[in-house]
Amino acid sequence: MGAPRARADSDLVTRGTRQDGPAATAILDFAVAKILCDDTTLGALPAVLAQLVTISGIRAAVAFQPSAGQPAAVLAMDPRGAVAPALLAKIGALTLLQRDAGPAADTAAVQVTTVESDGLTVSALLAYSAPVDGRCLCALALIGDAACWDDEIRATAHAVATIVATQIRHASDLATLAERQALAEALIAASPTAIIAMDAGGRMVEFNPAAETLSGYRRDDVLGRPMSEIMIPEHDLPRFHEHLQTYVATGDPGEYIGPMRISIRRVDGTERTVELTPVPMTIGGEVIFTGFLRDLTESERSHAALADQTERLNFMIDTAIPAIMITDEKSHITNVSRSFGVLFGIEDPGQLVGSAAGSLVRRIQHLFADPEGFAGLADEARRAEQPVSKVLLKLTDGRTIENDYWPVMVDGRFRGDLWLAWDTSERAALEQQRQQMLDAELDARHLAEQVQQRLAEQNERLRVLDESRNQFLAIVSHELRTPLTSILSFSELIRGEADGLTPEGIRFLDIIERNADRLHRLVGDLLMLDRLDAGALPLDLTPVSVAELTGEAVGSAAAGAAKQGITIGVTAGAGPVVQGDLRRLMQVFDNLIANAIKFSHRNGHVHVTATFDGASWRIDVADDGIGIPPEEVGQLFTRFVRASNARTAGLPGTGLGLSVVKVLVEMHGGHVEATSTLGRGSIFSVYLPVTTDPPAQGSASADRPAPEARASEERASAGPSYQGRA
Repeated sequence: MGAPRARADSDLVTRGTRQDGPAATAILDFAVAKILCDDTTLGALPAVLAQLVTISGIRAAVAFQPSAGQPAAVLAMDPRGAVAPALLAKIGALTLLQRDAGPAADTAAVQVTTVESDGLTVSALLAYSAPVDGRCLCALALIGDAACWDDEIRATAHAVATIVATQIRHASDLATLAERQALAEALIAASPTAIIAMDAGGRMVEFNPAAETLSGYRRDDVLGRPMSEIMIPEHDLPRFHEHLQTYVATGDPGEYIGPMRISIRRVDGTERTVELTPVPMTIGGEVIFTGFLRDLTESERSHAALADQTERLNFMIDTAIPAIMITDEKSHITNVSRSFGVLFGIEDPGQLVGSAAGSLVRRIQHLFADPEGFAGLADEARRAEQPVSKVLLKLTDGRTIENDYWPVMVDGRFRGDLWLAWDTSERAALEQQRQQMLDAELDARHLAEQVQQRLAEQNERLRVLDESRNQFLAIVSHELRTPLTSILSFSELIRGEADGLTPEGIRFLDIIERNADRLHRLVGDLLMLDRLDAGALPLDLTPVSVAELTGEAVGSAAAGAAKQGITIGVTAGAGPVVQGDLRRLMQVFDNLIANAIKFSHRNGHVHVTATFDGASWRIDVADDGIGIPPEEVGQLFTRFVRASNARTAGLPGTGLGLSVVKVLVEMHGGHVEATSTLGRGSIFSVYLPVTTDPPAQGSASADRPAPEARASEERASAGPSYQGRA
């Protein structure tokens, strides 16, 4: 495939020269006439590009539509197939940078760049449409000689891109309007409430499926017909016509305000009572009467259900274990339980219903050790209309009765009384035993409180110490970052004067830069951990392809590994995307791969494997390096902990990188594990759950370095590069 592509690019370079023709206004007039006259498509765009190529004498023109998170879409190209796919992809990637530039992108609407592909270098003029809502909707790429890009071509290319973007925006607005109309129609069709509408002449203009169910009429049979001929009963016709004429003439809704009960005529001639909520409105100067109808049959069924519930309540009261008596607002007994009769020796308590509660008090007060006190308490509670509970009264036979009183309130109004009574004689004995147990527990509780207080004091001291440590680390990190940046910057300036340095001076400069860079990474680790502890590091979740992510991480590390004589490979299977923060996940894999490279022997091998097991992704980073002592593997993810053999070997590290990896993976709902054989290598495994079920993605090939796939500035924005296993 390499030879045909090279020939195509060669043809592109040698074809086309600037020709005499109409001015730029002719191209723009042609573009406006061809594109903006079409309300829905960009079918005329290829012809516009052909005109631009012919008149401007350029070699090719390509229109792109940038899209967030996706490769730029090619809208049209002239000549067709003139640009090889590899070159086309590189130009498309450049347009995405302008799309992400935001509202300020219009300040760089046209730019000239050179693009290299398969050993071929071409000059490209990239013209961007004016931003719409902060986004670039069209990017136009003109390919030709650098001498072609005069002011006229620049202005024309920018104008054509803006015309195309205008049409894209117009088509999007039409689609949005159509979607809203479809949504309104779907809501009306799916509404469980019957919806009807008629015009000022009384003719039906809307009749949803719920109205069909309610009335028995079919929608197609009633639209356009007068409502008076369909659903209005004969006896209501005069009132209906009078109201319709009055509202059209004066705007007075009359009695048709708010929900009301009316009768409608069904298709079989029967009448049904419904609740109507009328909503008159004016649309485009035309009066439309909309009505929402609710069948009151359900209400009648609700009344029946209420009666059934009342019967069940009466049964529950009658069979309740506590003694229950209920009275109305006039103190007449409405309900009394059998247990009430058992408690107070009344053979047939049902005979009390309808009698005055006062007569019952006089009937049973002789059973109480203090008859007058019982009668007084009952009368006082009744007049106060306030809840009274756990009132203990003694009976003459030695029993103890616990009494409760509750006023029955409905919508804030007093509607009666609820009296409850229990025989608590046995419970009193149990209460005494319980009190003795509580006294015994009191001493133990007091002792436990003292222990808890001491523990709380110790925890507070530990918390203060921990806060002081975190503040110290944060302050030190911030204070070190500025001088470190200066050291690195001035070292770079000194290296630029290498001609005046001795070999020994260059070696000293290397030592300064290496140690300053190491300290800079340590500061970055400390700041990262400080932000994680403070909860100030939110995740920007997007769909992430694990196969692409691992391939990109391996590709970024390949050059550094090669310098140390280490080969690095990747194998990624098929599976769905995960919801994750791309930058933070890349940070995880950058750290693990850098660890594997650092702790590998020269001419060693590092391999990254990604597999999906149906529920989660497992990504293994394996090396054949020095390994980790078995007793230290479980402590690797603790801050400031390093393997003893790493310290003995004099390998640099801070002991922070793996703790950052652990926190970031857990923030994604996953976990990380480590296994190792001393002297034979280590495997670090990251498990990431899949919370969505998108289509499975393609797999990357095995045991081959992945290509470099990210720009250097994106890699810098991902945060500090974490190095060091421990």
